[in-house]
Amino acid sequence: MRILYGLPAKIEDCMKKKVWLKSGGYLIIEQTEAMNVIDVNSGKNITGKQNIFAKVNMEAAEECMRQIRLRNLSGMILIDFINMEQVQEYTDLEAEIRRLCQLDPVMIHFIDFTGLGIAELTRVKKANHLLTIRITNDIIIKYAA
Repeated sequence: MRILYGLPAKIEDCMKKKVWLKSGGYLIIEQTEAMNVIDVNSGKNITGKQNIFAKVNMEAAEECMRQIRLRNLSGMILIDFINMEQVQEYTDLEAEIRRLCQLDPVMIHFIDFTGLGIAELTRVKKANHLLTIRITNDIIIKYAA
């Protein structure tokens, strides 16, 4: 038997609304009864860099898909990426989202970008999402060595 220390703290980290990106941008993740919403923000990473919004959005797309899997989000998922100027940037972002969707073991579909530039996805519900899990400080997780 092995005991995993710090697991409640790690799960608490997974449930925070704000997730920082390596680029200095961040995600705000909101779960409601009707849908899940992820807002991408450039944060402190906006000065003097060309094409920064496209780069932050590409990094955010990968982190969004990671968070969707980690939190086991399902149903309608809306991702509000940072607005970009070039149509090609949206095309590249869409291709990346579609590629990332194929890696998810749970069926997830990228629908389209709305007129406001919000990505629409749907994901099949397989189990409860992370917010429904209750863990106390004295939990012991056992698994075969």
